[in-house]
Amino acid sequence: MLDVYADACERIATADLAYVGGAPDMERLVEGVVVGTVIGDAVLSAMRRMAHADASARVYGEGAAG
Repeated sequence: MLDVYADACERIATADLAYVGGAPDMERLVEGVVVGTVIGDAVLSAMRRMAHADASARVYGEGAAG
């Protein structure tokens, strides 16, 4: 499982760096990193829970997701 998670995290890290790399100056870059880390962690956790519900519904039927 760790290899699968590592691959997903590598893709996320690459996307994060591409996003903050477009910052016009160092202040905006740092702000993007801080905000992205705090909010990004919450968003990823929420998206993971939604993906679990969706996958459960597909595998076990709609009643499993509720």
